[in-house]
Amino acid sequence: MKKTALFLACLFAGTGAAAAQTWEAGLSGGYRTIKDATLKSVYGNGFVYAPYLSLAVSPSLRIGAEYEAGYAKDAKIGIFQDPSTLDVRGFHVFVQYGERIGRIQPYLKVGAGIFSYKLDIQTPTLSANRVDSTDISFFVGAGLHARLNRLLFLAAELKYVALWADPFDDQVDLGGLRALLGIGLVF
Repeated sequence: MKKTALFLACLFAGTGAAAAQTWEAGLSGGYRTIKDATLKSVYGNGFVYAPYLSLAVSPSLRIGAEYEAGYAKDAKIGIFQDPSTLDVRGFHVFVQYGERIGRIQPYLKVGAGIFSYKLDIQTPTLSANRVDSTDISFFVGAGLHARLNRLLFLAAELKYVALWADPFDDQVDLGGLRALLGIGLVF
């Protein structure tokens, strides 16, 4: 995490001479899916939110960082219906490319980062009943920014996040689609 923060700070500092320097800060939220069929049947899909900050390095290219959280689900699992919790959250850095057409800007976005996942099973029968780990992930997405005025914009984004984890030595796919709506500020 420290290396990611240092990389991001260096990237932002290196863009100090960029001519089109504008910052965007936003908050988006929406629906998230889980790709793994077993986990989806137990915990289901859910809601996430993602605050982000980005910097224009040219009129059509931005770099930024976002934090995704909000997916924490409780479920009873196993033959004894033991209570469990699955919590997934992550931090990404990204590059976004898009050409403005009037007040609308369609864009493509790619990024990489670190996700943490916690699985807590409250049972006396398992000796290792808690997983608390991190893994590297990447994502691709596309979206639209619609400027309301000089400072405010609305956003819609669809992205796919890839995240393979192996709790209890069993690989599962915690990735999936996100359909997000948001609002932001240009400064």
